[in-house]
Amino acid sequence: MERPATTVLSETERAFIHEKTLWVLENVGVSIPSNRALDVLAEGGAAVDRERCLARFPRQLVAHCLSTAPGAVLLAARDSSRDIDLGGGSRLVCCADGEGTLVADDATGVVREATLADMRDLCRLHDALPEIDFLWTSLAAPSLDPVVAPLLVDAIALRESSKHLQSVSPKTPAMVPALVAMLEAVAGASLFERPIYSFLHCTVSPLQHDPEVTEASLDLVRSGATICLTSMPQMGSTAPLSVLAMSIVIMAELLSGVVLFQLAQPGCQLVAEPMPAATDMRSGQYLGGAPEVALANLACVEMSRFYGLPTIGSGSTTDARGVNYQAGAEGMLLWLSVALAGAHGLVASGFFNGSRIFSPAKAVLDADAIGMLQRFMGGLVVDEAKALLDDIAAVGPGGHFLGRDSTRARARAGELFEPRVFQRGRCGSHVDSALIADAAGRAREILAEHQVEPLPEEADRLIDSAIEKYRASVA
Repeated sequence: MERPATTVLSETERAFIHEKTLWVLENVGVSIPSNRALDVLAEGGAAVDRERCLARFPRQLVAHCLSTAPGAVLLAARDSSRDIDLGGGSRLVCCADGEGTLVADDATGVVREATLADMRDLCRLHDALPEIDFLWTSLAAPSLDPVVAPLLVDAIALRESSKHLQSVSPKTPAMVPALVAMLEAVAGASLFERPIYSFLHCTVSPLQHDPEVTEASLDLVRSGATICLTSMPQMGSTAPLSVLAMSIVIMAELLSGVVLFQLAQPGCQLVAEPMPAATDMRSGQYLGGAPEVALANLACVEMSRFYGLPTIGSGSTTDARGVNYQAGAEGMLLWLSVALAGAHGLVASGFFNGSRIFSPAKAVLDADAIGMLQRFMGGLVVDEAKALLDDIAAVGPGGHFLGRDSTRARARAGELFEPRVFQRGRCGSHVDSALIADAAGRAREILAEHQVEPLPEEADRLIDSAIEKYRASVA
């Protein structure tokens, strides 16, 4: 049995979305107020209106740039045993969520601003959880020096985890040399050889690219970093109030990025990360856990795969105001929508309240939920060995299989998923033990025990030197 999958779009419907996306790119266009980006697009064959900072994309140009984009990318890690072949492997890989500024005390429910210690703990916690394959920069303490905050956020993650780092922090072109120096010091090679770093290039919906972020992204791509094209519109505000229309806007934004960055650096490592959301029409609040978001996930991941792009989907965003049943239900619905649509990866764990507040207990609970999801996505093996006909014949009608050698062997080999925190005791055994408390306790145990291999002294020194050099240059 292949990995479980579903489709919501027929061949005719995929063709419809494709044609409407191309219509938007050809007739409406995308705003990119950067002369550097417009130069790249004009030279590549886009129709550029300099006065309006607008680019329109002929369908032939879109097709050409899709043809140069790789179908799989290497998300290298500081520890090479944790490298990820995104798009080339069959296993769904999962990532920590981010980037929030608040932390919840799981014992009291009190929410406070994140600190440097919280940032380090979060990275170590996710480094220790085997269900988390790579990290986002998940927390940014408000107390960080704003001049160098994005560099400090990345530096902490590089020091406190040996997994691949995907950065959410926006960068400026002036920061890029310092960042690349940090990354190459840690990788011990160029990013073309060891792409230990990928970064989100988030469009400004609807149909815009931020000029400074775009120019920083051009520099990072030309330095070998992997670009993750991200579109995050909200249905009803920065996207039309229709799942289909929002999906078309998302795909137009993503494809405009494919064209720009493939023209700038043909064959560059590129990932599609559609991240739809909705707007509460009564309050105007962001909604990440609505069922319409799951439907948009299905459509956008399916279209990204239709274009042959390595794809990471948005999974665990929840609108719950605490670590509760709502958070679990919304998270699992979104995870399944991304996984079943065929995404190669998903953004996973640790946050609630629209990805604003981090909870150590939720990170541990999410790890169990991801373990369940990965077991489900592993599918069903159909062969003679798994059929166990000898056992069925030996036990016969009315017997039981507890004493069979195959039962013991398969139980020890992990045939049945075993959660670390989810409760499976007898009825009443957990009356005095709240699930959230168990998870918080497990998080404390992990942080007390888990140590990350430190960076070589020279790499550590070069990180500090690069940050201080940048700080001095902007003083």
